[in-house]
Amino acid sequence: MNDKIVFGQYYQSDSWLHKLDPRVKIISVFSLMISLFIIKNIYLLLGFMFLVLLVIASTKIPFVKFLNSIKMMTFVLLVTFVLQVIFRRDGELLKSFEFNLTYMNLVIIIVSLFVWFLINKYIKYFKTFVFLVIVLALFILQYYVSYSPLIVKYNINIYSNGLIMASYIVLRIITLLFLSSLLTFSTKPIELNNGLDYLLKPLQKLKVKTSIFTMMVSIALRFIPTLILETEKVLKAQASRGADFKEGKLSARVMQIVSLIVPMFVIAYKRAYDLADAMEARGYIPEGKRTSIYELKYKFLDYFSYVIVFLILAITIFLRVKYAL
Repeated sequence: MNDKIVFGQYYQSDSWLHKLDPRVKIISVFSLMISLFIIKNIYLLLGFMFLVLLVIASTKIPFVKFLNSIKMMTFVLLVTFVLQVIFRRDGELLKSFEFNLTYMNLVIIIVSLFVWFLINKYIKYFKTFVFLVIVLALFILQYYVSYSPLIVKYNINIYSNGLIMASYIVLRIITLLFLSSLLTFSTKPIELNNGLDYLLKPLQKLKVKTSIFTMMVSIALRFIPTLILETEKVLKAQASRGADFKEGKLSARVMQIVSLIVPMFVIAYKRAYDLADAMEARGYIPEGKRTSIYELKYKFLDYFSYVIVFLILAITIFLRVKYAL
């Protein structure tokens, strides 16, 4: 299994979290997510994140896997942090930066973009290094220009509340990703399916086909990493035949993307067809009543986990209502 794939991946371990009933883990994760959104104080959020990190450390799951869960969100987190810091203008002024945009600076920006385009098109190795050297040379050149007319002068002010809010949003998203990763890393897809089925059973009295829904969720989680691996294989196969998704005109790139979508659709359809045949051969009837080979029974550790999780939820609600924290 590719270590870069996080969603739907289960990590084998003998930790206490892996031994918990899947119903406990599902309810606990959703309860902790509610607590996470109730908290408005950054110091309480840091304490909450510290508790999540302690749970992660006790599961014997490599922390690198949790970092991979936020790797795909790094750019979004960075942009969110920067925008909050720059555009939120309340609280105490911490620092002010003054910038002057001249015609020489504008020329450097335009030339840098053009150079980056040429480097991506004609250079295969050390692209970033060559680009940084050229940009550095351009900025050194501007010091030898005696005069350049001023276009606009602007200030970037950093306020305390902007910095606090930016940190708060980023920490909340990271903690949310850690919680969801804890659930998937410590719960097998079949266990997750059984847990959801047990929890949604009361809806059957309202004529809701909960077994079909839980089976759909289980299959989706199971096949996300499989389809990602199949995509990587198709990309490598097309690259060996000369396809390049980073170069060429826009129309050529669109056609290359289409050439990727078509085989992936065929692969997904074939796997779905094979899975349907396998389920039918084993006597699976979507609307039929079925029993499970895995009987879920609560143990002392499950009840204890419920007490801790609901206690955390109650404390966060109390602090929010009583002290607006």
